[in-house]
Amino acid sequence: MMAHLKTIRYLRQVLLLINFLAVVYNASLYLFATKYITEKGLSHSLLENLTAIPTQPIVVFWTSIGSFALLLLVMQIKNGLSRERQSLMDWLLVLEIFLLLTTFIALQSSYNGLILLVFIDIFYSYTDFYTLQQRRSWLAFIILSFGALLISNYDILSLVVEIPSLDTYLDFFPESIRFVTLFVKNLLASLNIVVFISSLITYTMYSVSENHKIEEELRMAAQANREMNNYIAVTEKIAEDRERKRIAREIHDTLGHALTGISAGIDAVMVLVDLDPNRAKEQLKNISNVVREGIRDVRRSLEKLRPGALEGRSLKDALEKMVADYQELSRLTISFAYDWGDVDLDATKEDIIFRVIQESITNSLRHGHARQVTIKMVSDSCYRLIIQDDGIGFDDLHYGYGLTQMRERLSIIGGKAEFYNDHGFKTVVSIPKAKGEEE
Repeated sequence: MMAHLKTIRYLRQVLLLINFLAVVYNASLYLFATKYITEKGLSHSLLENLTAIPTQPIVVFWTSIGSFALLLLVMQIKNGLSRERQSLMDWLLVLEIFLLLTTFIALQSSYNGLILLVFIDIFYSYTDFYTLQQRRSWLAFIILSFGALLISNYDILSLVVEIPSLDTYLDFFPESIRFVTLFVKNLLASLNIVVFISSLITYTMYSVSENHKIEEELRMAAQANREMNNYIAVTEKIAEDRERKRIAREIHDTLGHALTGISAGIDAVMVLVDLDPNRAKEQLKNISNVVREGIRDVRRSLEKLRPGALEGRSLKDALEKMVADYQELSRLTISFAYDWGDVDLDATKEDIIFRVIQESITNSLRHGHARQVTIKMVSDSCYRLIIQDDGIGFDDLHYGYGLTQMRERLSIIGGKAEFYNDHGFKTVVSIPKAKGEEE
């Protein structure tokens, strides 16, 4: 690929050199042919054979050389500009076309290969035409350029405009000299076309290679994304299994033992209640203590399942910390508005609300590919959560594990969740107020 770029730059320099030689050569032919004709006393014959009065040869020479030099200078300046200075590039483009016409007219329309040079320069300067309108403009430019190349041919142009022919000057040279001059003139024109075509072919090969590279990188990125998603799914499954085993052990070591002891104690009470009522009462007291201890163990287990952000914080503070963490670790911009006031919710309700918002943000990031998420917590006849992202939304909603868990959690506290495809993914949660929470 780098070889293609080097070849393109090399061919561009060769094209500049060929056009420079062609301009100098054609301008010099006017100068030296006129001098030769004058020295041979054939000026009258020249004027009789020309279809139009020619410009003075010295004016042709310096005007064409000067305008071509300015053309090269404008090309150099334009190619050194950055994309941010687009307006200046456009003005330089207009100036470049003007200098092309000036040089062409100064050469008495004897050389039109400059059109190919300017075409290549503009083509390499404006290669980011991606929108439909720009592509149409680019197609129109190509048609105009090759149309101008066709019309500027002397044989066609002379049918419309009376212009002096360089071949008429060369006809006064001896046969051998005329053959050499015409050979060099046509050789430069042919080389200009060959290098122009070679440059376009090389650029086409470069573009095809670049497209293949982009397609390969996109394919590799898609493969990496699939592997990452599989890894995340496996990781979540492993974490879920570990959490289940931990909870099972927790229940076995606390509630299981307590229930076993209670069962054995009740069996003993059933035996003692008729034989020794006092010992039966004492045994019931022991069972009561075991039950209280079991309740404490269950509460401790439940507290371990409580989100860490809620430990020692209010719901509002915990949510603000979660939002800040997400924004710091991802590219998400999250707008958070908490309008529930200082209401004191029970721990279960706080846990569920926290998990619902956490799951919604995760879905927006992972599945919706969102960049912005808006979270509004408003209170009217019930508590409402409105979570809106600017992601891809959905056409047909499929309830996966996350959304199913969200609905199941909310059903515990009498809440419900509704999902909408509204310029992204929108979640609306309604949670009824318990007695005493209205204030």
